[in-house]
Amino acid sequence: MIKRYVGIDLGGTNLKLGLVSASGELLERFSCPAEASRGPDHVLGRMADAVRDLCRAAKISLSDVAAVGVGTPGPVDTKTGIVAVAPNLAGWRNVPVRDTLARNLGRPVILENDANVAAYGEFRCGAGRAVRDMILLTLGTGIGGGIILDGRLFRGATDTGAELGHIVVHYGGRPCGCGNRGCLEAYASATSVVARLRERIEAGEASALGGRPDISCKDVFDAAAGGDALAARIVEETAEYLAAGITSLLHVLNPERVVLTGGMMGAGDAFLDRVRHRVRQTAFERASAACEIRWSTLGGDAGILGAALAAEAFDRTGRPA
Repeated sequence: MIKRYVGIDLGGTNLKLGLVSASGELLERFSCPAEASRGPDHVLGRMADAVRDLCRAAKISLSDVAAVGVGTPGPVDTKTGIVAVAPNLAGWRNVPVRDTLARNLGRPVILENDANVAAYGEFRCGAGRAVRDMILLTLGTGIGGGIILDGRLFRGATDTGAELGHIVVHYGGRPCGCGNRGCLEAYASATSVVARLRERIEAGEASALGGRPDISCKDVFDAAAGGDALAARIVEETAEYLAAGITSLLHVLNPERVVLTGGMMGAGDAFLDRVRHRVRQTAFERASAACEIRWSTLGGDAGILGAALAAEAFDRTGRPA
């Protein structure tokens, strides 16, 4: 019998689901608004309904699903299946996601952090295939991270072992949303790119983007490519800080691959080449020579594939991915 797994990627706006084979083939997709403002109980009900809708779309019974994997933002306790806190989801504190969904669906459920499942998806069937040691950085509103060591997800003692956006790259530097200063997220996220440009414009520096109320990260990269000097400096600084973070990770973990994903993929290969160049300049030669830095190949599907395949790994081995 062909086993099928459901992966759920919970975001602040949408629920994304996929029906996935044991080999990582995405058989069916489904998405719907998460309606997160209505609280965790409502969202968990939406999740269960969405799984049933996904099964109907795929013309299978819920009983044909071997297990369900869920990726959620924020710190999670994978042993108890509880989301400790999700800062961007109203009322999400100590939410028993795994057990609530399992009761509702009558299927085994596993819970993981969303960046961890994205890393696992890339490792199993994306840009991390054929390696055993890999790091994923999600570059978007913030910076998330996932670590694969010897083919297994690294979680740490309390499931908070891959908060890579909060390694410090500038001691005492810019304030970060976590409450500390100088975090990688404060210098290399898409949000930071826009914020630093605005600050420079407000301080009197000239840019073609000056006066625009709706600047996006892509606008900054496009302006830099078009010759805007201030935007070009912001892009170069972003590459340098991102490279500083990656260099530190190379020196600690010595991975074979670093995969970058998220909204900043729109920066393109020119930005990626800047990052690679700076890493080669600053990292130990043996570490940088052994590591390929590349963009994600799964993009927005990494979360649902990784969540489903984490469920598959647990179903197959009886232990977490």
